Amino acid sequence: MYDKVKFFVDRSIIGSQYTNITSHLEKAKVETDQTTGETRTRGTINGLGVGVLGGGVFVEGSLPKYHYGSNIYPLDREGTKECIEMIGDTLGINMSGADVVGIEFGTTFMMQYKVSAYLAKLGEMSRLQRYNFNADTLYYKGSGKVQPRVYTFYDKLADCKAKHLPYPIDFEDKNLLRYEMRLKGRLAYQLGVPEVKASTLYDRQFYRELVRRYQDSYFSISKINELNPNAMKEIKNVSDAFNIFVARLLSQTEQPQRQIDTFINEIKAAGVFEDKKYYTRLKDKLNEIVTKDNITISNELIKELDDAIKNCGAYV
Repeated sequence: MYDKVKFFVDRSIIGSQYTNITSHLEKAKVETDQTTGETRTRGTINGLGVGVLGGGVFVEGSLPKYHYGSNIYPLDREGTKECIEMIGDTLGINMSGADVVGIEFGTTFMMQYKVSAYLAKLGEMSRLQRYNFNADTLYYKGSGKVQPRVYTFYDKLADCKAKHLPYPIDFEDKNLLRYEMRLKGRLAYQLGVPEVKASTLYDRQFYRELVRRYQDSYFSISKINELNPNAMKEIKNVSDAFNIFVARLLSQTEQPQRQIDTFINEIKAAGVFEDKKYYTRLKDKLNEIVTKDNITISNELIKELDDAIKNCGAYV
């Protein structure tokens, strides 16, 4: 389930073949860093970006695009091994010992309904912020400049069309939901392994660990459920009635989580609370209402997506 990967091959590993690498590049161009005076050569090999620096070589891009010409579906373990060997053959170097400094891991799911309908049902994720830029794109990431972990959901067919990327004609009218886990920087530390080399990517145990994290991360997201038709029977006091009323109002909107986020941002802008912790408490309270078991029930769209995520790890 690999898509984009960034490798760094140290010059000491490359050896005498280092001086020949630039001859294998397409659209090779020499650049000079105006600050350090260091020169580097940038080019491509069948769509992958390659940078030849004094200390080594960077190779970055979509492995399935390089291998198959499209990344509608990513590479499995065996396909990844074959692809890495192909890159090494093209550049004339052994890629197996290359350091991996960035990974996009995930796959595309063919769904029954429009992608936006599923994204609207995905709520908060622990320790990460939810960014819903439009109905077809959803990110979970930190608030700082450095983003070691990012999770994204988006309409893959719309993405291909917007970027003029190739895709099978049979998918023209399909609902393709893409879910990716993007990791970069200190991968060994993040994943709890001694090192992450190119050869590590097709190690069975490592691949299984990525699948597990991919699935666990999805299931850690709170889900916006439907209002329980029997919720009225759960009313015991004013608080219960208030919660059901709020849940009913939010369930009538197309994007409940966006409504919550918009309201929180509005009262933040108005400076309603002096203590910032009250914004978090209010948001948590609203999210609790729309996910509470006795008020809501699981939505059929979420059940479908849950099953798709579970099944993607069946054969690793």
